[in-house]
Amino acid sequence: MHRPSDRLPALAGLLLGLLLLQGFLPGCSSDSTDSGWSEAPLAPPGKPAGKVFVIGVDGMEWKVLRPLLAAGKCPNLRALMERGSFGQILTIDPTLSPIIWTTIATGRMPKAHLIHNFLDEQGKEYTSGRRGVPAVWNIADHYGLASDVIGWWITWPVEHIRGVMVSGTSSGALASVSWKPSLLPEGTEQVWPVALTDDIMAVAKDAGGEDKVRSLARERIFGAVPADLLDAEQKELEQSTLWSIQSDLTFDSIARRVFKEHPAQLNMVYFGGTDVTSHRYWRQYEPDKYAWHGNEAVDAALAHVVPNYYEWIDELIGGLVEAAGPAANVLVMSDHGFHAIHTDKPPGRKDRGMTGHHDGAPPGVLIAAGPDFVKLPQCDVDGFVQSGALAKLATVADIAPTLLALLGIPAAHDMVGRAVAPLLAPGPARDNAALPLVDSHDNGFRAPVAQALPAEMGESFKQRFGELGYLDGNGGQSAEPRIVVPPAATSSHSVQGVVVDAVTGRPVPRFSLTLAGSNGSVQRGEGEHPAGRFASDMSDDAPCAVTIDAAGYESETKEHIVPSSTATAPLQFRLKPKG
Repeated sequence: MHRPSDRLPALAGLLLGLLLLQGFLPGCSSDSTDSGWSEAPLAPPGKPAGKVFVIGVDGMEWKVLRPLLAAGKCPNLRALMERGSFGQILTIDPTLSPIIWTTIATGRMPKAHLIHNFLDEQGKEYTSGRRGVPAVWNIADHYGLASDVIGWWITWPVEHIRGVMVSGTSSGALASVSWKPSLLPEGTEQVWPVALTDDIMAVAKDAGGEDKVRSLARERIFGAVPADLLDAEQKELEQSTLWSIQSDLTFDSIARRVFKEHPAQLNMVYFGGTDVTSHRYWRQYEPDKYAWHGNEAVDAALAHVVPNYYEWIDELIGGLVEAAGPAANVLVMSDHGFHAIHTDKPPGRKDRGMTGHHDGAPPGVLIAAGPDFVKLPQCDVDGFVQSGALAKLATVADIAPTLLALLGIPAAHDMVGRAVAPLLAPGPARDNAALPLVDSHDNGFRAPVAQALPAEMGESFKQRFGELGYLDGNGGQSAEPRIVVPPAATSSHSVQGVVVDAVTGRPVPRFSLTLAGSNGSVQRGEGEHPAGRFASDMSDDAPCAVTIDAAGYESETKEHIVPSSTATAPLQFRLKPKG
């Protein structure tokens, strides 16, 4: 299907050095696009809420953020937490970035979205055409809404959506000693829409130049590490970490410009350096966890690398929030948390100096703030800093349905997750979360197709992620993925509520109760409930949907968020009589 785009200037170009940047094409008011749909655009059945800005921060961990907040650091994240809700996001095991970030974007598990690993069975990189279901930006496009998607996983080649897309799994030559930028001939598939290259180059040189990256690495991330004390492996780790700094700098420059000057209804950007530094410098961050140590002076100098990166990312987030404006709805999230590994002895060569990891699917960070989000009563920043207690707000599969609710679009029955209604403020967003589910958003979407990544991009991809140890024997389908509830959170908790007739206000004394956990658990019960009140124990700490069914009434479902140390108010059900 070809149709005119509803975006204004077109953006495109090539990545310089490591990444791709966009420019604006004066005089272009429309472009012919093929977005993958065989059906005409639809009108959103609900009223879209305010513009949405999603900031993905790979591997961000609450136990790193908590002491920073206590020390008065990371003021931009704290500001979002103060005016919104925050807590844990449950994730998928195995914690492979291509799987999780694609689940975040689709609301589907790998069996449906078909992205199973970093590489497929033939050792080939996954591409956007291999994805078997529409992402939230495709669904938004089908409903006539624009999205700006910057640096997201598995987005090469870019899809011809309303809005702007800059591929996240494409790159030029890895940042090297020469630091000489090179253009990729495949650049027309790395940014959508096509734009003027000169504009792109100007931004690229400013964002990812050698002097700027090395200066930032020295002054903000690594500090004055005595080079003569670094061994060969440490020098290699420091040098190769520069590409993540360059990557985040470049994507930040893209996002600030696009989000501020041409914001779409949905805006998404991804940062990956928090994950990279945590893999490589966790031992220096938590030395007491390890039975072995390196050079004392070097370890002391590198102890601040992980928190320094968090502070820098906080600055980037502050700039993006400022560019988005006060009316923006902001979601900051990570795909998983982090913890120490190889605590008894140094890692072997296969793990390449890796001392931090996310095995076992530790929960990630979720922060939601803006006019269309609420502040849950248990989300007190000072209380969290003191106790460390956190609510489990959602799973990675719930993000796409929640974004659809903010866009005025219903979720689908074949999505694993559901919109986290308690996070949404009364009004359009919460109303949209209650829209009847459609059977599927797959209908009319293009079939998956094999695509060969250009040789230069493929080599760069393998070099970048091979250095992190991700690609050693790591191809094809992973173990059957599942959403993990941490063992410490498996004790039961109480779900309480009251059920009344919506017309008379009188209690409904007999009804059935269904508790459906977002991790797949289901509990049911039926009986008499004096005064319409109920209290039931949920056997896990996943968020759950509470459904009330009573004879002669329409059923009603509400979302229940697991509380932390602060109890939540009972759920209020007002059943409408049938007919």
